[in-house]
Amino acid sequence: MEVYVEEISPAKRKLEVKVPKEEVNAEINNLYQDMRKRARLKGFRPGKVPMYIIKSLYKNQVIATAIHNLIEKTYPEALKKAQLRPIKEREIEPGALKEDEEFEYIVTLEVIPEFELPPYKGIEVEVSPIEVTEKEVEAEINRLREMHSELKTIEEPRPLKAGDYVILDFQGYQDGKPLENFKAENYMAELGKGQLHENIEKELIGAKVGEEKIVKLQYPEDFQNKELAGKEIELHLTIKEAKEKVLPELDEEFLKTLGEYETVEDLKKAIYQQIKEKKELVRDEYVKNYILAQLTEKTEIDLPESLVEEELEDMLNRAFQFTTPEVRKSLDLEKYKKELRPTAEQKVKAKLILGKIAKVENITAEKDEIEEELKLMAENLKVPIEQMRVPYVISRIESRIIGEKVLAFLKEKAEIKEVEEKEETKEEEAKEIAKHYLSLLGLKEVEDLFPSELS
Repeated sequence: MEVYVEEISPAKRKLEVKVPKEEVNAEINNLYQDMRKRARLKGFRPGKVPMYIIKSLYKNQVIATAIHNLIEKTYPEALKKAQLRPIKEREIEPGALKEDEEFEYIVTLEVIPEFELPPYKGIEVEVSPIEVTEKEVEAEINRLREMHSELKTIEEPRPLKAGDYVILDFQGYQDGKPLENFKAENYMAELGKGQLHENIEKELIGAKVGEEKIVKLQYPEDFQNKELAGKEIELHLTIKEAKEKVLPELDEEFLKTLGEYETVEDLKKAIYQQIKEKKELVRDEYVKNYILAQLTEKTEIDLPESLVEEELEDMLNRAFQFTTPEVRKSLDLEKYKKELRPTAEQKVKAKLILGKIAKVENITAEKDEIEEELKLMAENLKVPIEQMRVPYVISRIESRIIGEKVLAFLKEKAEIKEVEEKEETKEEEAKEIAKHYLSLLGLKEVEDLFPSELS
């Protein structure tokens, strides 16, 4: 068998395979013999039909099957001989197949392109010192108190204020007629949180329990509720009751609800450590993603189209995984693909860079590591682990583990310098970098790395 390789582009190859006529004849003869054994023709005993009749009746079928079989048998060997590991076969062009002649076919395929890695060890990264302020600790304690707060009825008459909870009865009217779908009893809302129309809040703040109010609401023409769009509604409401949020005292009883804390100082120390660890995680991920961003910017790669398309499909599936088939059909997916393409290309580029570094540095995923991930996935999905042991899932897990190891390796080899605390714009820049690169290998979500209370 003769094999020739032509480089069409850094990511594409044309593989030409020539199968000797001896193999061609052997395959055709075997198929004719098999067909003769199975043929059932009137006037002939099974297996005794003359070969010239078999050839006249089944020639096209035999030739088509021979082409398929010869490609199946020789293609793996041809790839090995050409030292190619295709990502995807784009198309197979079989030539004509005739007895006593060699058979030729051509495969156009995509491969991982060769590219030069920029220097990836010793990349300089500037980070802010990790500091936890008393204000942050107090804010977390207040958040915990908020979580354990109680709503208590306001007994003494006083004007309502933001933060109070009001219980209302209301009825909407249009042109003096009551609206059936615009009424409620014992409706509760918190003032100052945008839960009510701004005109209603203006009337309620400063009012007292027992008062009745009439509020006019003008809805815009493009209001999402078509029944109300462009209409003026007159709302008659009664303030039936008001409650206020009462936070628990920082006493021994409250500390017991949070854990084994004997004093407020113990709680503060624990919260301090939690915030510090979160900030360390933020900085750790920032460093990794900054390095990855630097490498992608400095690396030129002719990206395989099939990998980009695969990434785009994956992104779309994640984006619309909770939509109904009807909604999905109504979406302009090509428009979304066009908008997402730059991000998909960056992701593919980053994956190729990480993969090549892993190969150079001999970074691999151990079997027990993959098995542990499979167990976790099976437990989360509540399915038998055997269902998770499929090549696609295993490949994705392996890639993610290797990617995480490479990122940890790059961080270990980086030159990390602490500088004066960066401006807020720098922190936002860090978030943007994370948004583009953090999801490449299924790592933590950006929201997990930048919790609002630490922003």
